[in-house]
Amino acid sequence: MDKKQTLLNQSLAVRTFPLDEVKKICDEFFLENHYEVSKPYSKISDWLKPIVDLSEFKHFYPANGVTEGLNYWMMQEQRKIQTKSGEYAWVEGHETGDMYYISCPSSVDGNFCEIPTDKPVVLDLAYIGSTAIKSLHIPDNVEKVFFSLSKSLGLRNYRIGYYWSRHSDPMLEKLIYSAKYYNYHSFALGEKIIEQIPVNFVYDKLSPIQHDLCKELDLTPSDSLWLATTTDQAYNKFKRANTNRICLSNLIESAYNDRSI
Repeated sequence: MDKKQTLLNQSLAVRTFPLDEVKKICDEFFLENHYEVSKPYSKISDWLKPIVDLSEFKHFYPANGVTEGLNYWMMQEQRKIQTKSGEYAWVEGHETGDMYYISCPSSVDGNFCEIPTDKPVVLDLAYIGSTAIKSLHIPDNVEKVFFSLSKSLGLRNYRIGYYWSRHSDPMLEKLIYSAKYYNYHSFALGEKIIEQIPVNFVYDKLSPIQHDLCKELDLTPSDSLWLATTTDQAYNKFKRANTNRICLSNLIESAYNDRSI
């Protein structure tokens, strides 16, 4: 099967894979204290700082991936949420609303985008860690930020997620900081990984493959190395808004394994 047909046959999901260095950390990791009860402390804000400064967000919560964080938010949100066409389908949005849900890099095309400043914003950074280092300004109207190691490092099954907020979340304050309930294993594994894997590590390793594939298949590489876009109607199955967003992960993994990078 040729590469174009491989793309055409795949699902609409974006499923990435871990590099060997990340796999090794996961394989060797074990939770030293099986009955620990403690508040979470993370260096994830420092890890992200070359791209995004989250120091103004004073409230931090572990989450089982971005999606669980979004669930906590949407379960309590009373305002009408405005989203772009083609955004992450888990968030039920509208063409107009009282606030925005935005992913940046965008789930629509995998590219960095401007964050609007005319309404409150909830920001999803799921694709950070699969891009080059590029400064992303967080305006004051951004209320909440979500991130995980799922897309960037190919660790979706570990559900290592993070949630920042300018205002405390009473439910999570009770659950995480009072009762101290959170996923200790995944949280600790995430800390071990970010100690050894820089935020631009995956991009530096794999973006040359992304660009080679895009040149070969006449696609436009996205800022996120896992994605590409095209207006070629053959790929209309993958249409989001005005472009077709294609996941390159399967082809990148094949080339990565063949090259033994």
